[in-house]
Amino acid sequence: MLLTARDISKTHGLTRLFHSLSLSINQGDRIGLIGPNGSGKSTLLRLLASQDTPDEGTVTTSKGLRTVYVAQHDRFPDTLSVREVLIASAFQAVGEVGVTHDHYEAEILADMILPRLGFDETAAGTPTAGTPTADTPTADTPAQALSGGWRKRLAIARALSQAGGEPDLLLLDEPTNHLDLEGIQWLEQFIKQPLAPDSRFAVVFVTHDRTFLENTA
Repeated sequence: MLLTARDISKTHGLTRLFHSLSLSINQGDRIGLIGPNGSGKSTLLRLLASQDTPDEGTVTTSKGLRTVYVAQHDRFPDTLSVREVLIASAFQAVGEVGVTHDHYEAEILADMILPRLGFDETAAGTPTAGTPTADTPTADTPAQALSGGWRKRLAIARALSQAGGEPDLLLLDEPTNHLDLEGIQWLEQFIKQPLAPDSRFAVVFVTHDRTFLENTA
């Protein structure tokens, strides 16, 4: 058991979003949260990610659980490249900023994650065999220059780096927003295929995309 929510309740203003809700998440689960806008789906995801607390009830996790949470909207520093965003984030997983050994580990982690998310890990302008298209962002592409779809990939990559690249639980809020068909198909494969041969990470996501839901949950 990765996570258990017991009898949790949450109210926003005068609106009760949910009451006495219970659920459990096990290794390898694929769970889609659906419902009308304003019904509390995003709030529930934040509770599961420990980004918020329930008014009542408890959320407990297994010891050492590595949780990755990707919100609907994300921002990146104006001056950082794709690779620099991941390196900065990876410090949260490997240690203190400014320590040479930790910086080296953060670079390794960033370079491991980049190709998994479809980025060209080489420097801009360097030819790479197998690069999908000429428009594929490189490691030194400014994060602010990315399209909406590639920003979503970078948001997922940044979250993965915070979990050391291998999460136990992946929480995604409207992950198909801003993605084109190719991006959605990539995300479906990313969710369905393990990050490593022995990896069985669980996924919980909010979506209004019925096809995506049917293909992944």
